[in-house]
Order: sequence, then structure tokens, then C-alpha cells
Amino acid sequence: MIVFEIMARVLLIVLSLFETCLVVRAILSWIPSARTSRVAQFLNTITEPVVHPVRKLLFKMDWARRLPIDLSVLIVFIIITILERFLYYFI
Repeated sequence: MIVFEIMARVLLIVLSLFETCLVVRAILSWIPSARTSRVAQFLNTITEPVVHPVRKLLFKMDWARRLPIDLSVLIVFIIITILERFLYYFI
């Protein structure tokens, strides 16, 4: 049981760090000069493998394609938050 708890805590830390990366990525996307910075490129490299499949699913829906903003980062953030709550419940 202690091994599961340690693994859950490590996963919570990783998910928290990933959420932070998502938030910083979203903020940097609104700053034109920061989009090409090394930090933005690094964050895109880390987060894009998770965000891209969600974006592909969203763009299959007509209403999501017509939106002026990309909701994929928000949806990934919500999914991670749900996973965190699930893990907190079992710790």
C-alpha cells in the first residue's frame, strides 16, 4: 500500500508541474514577442504531445473550429485536474 501512495504522490507532482507548464504556455501565447522565445519553444515541446490529440478531436467538431481561441489547452488542464482529484481521493 505504501508503494501505491508513493507512486501517487510522484504522479501528483508530475501532473502539477505539467499544469504549470500549460498555464505558462497559455500566458506566453498571448504575448507576441514571447512566442518565439526558448522558454515558449521548450514548453511547446513538452506540452504539445498531450495537447495535439485533444486539438485534433476538437477540430472535428464544427463549433470548435469556429471559435477564435484554442480550447485544447483548457480541456487538457481540466482532465489533469480531474486526475489529480481522483488521486487525492485514494491517498
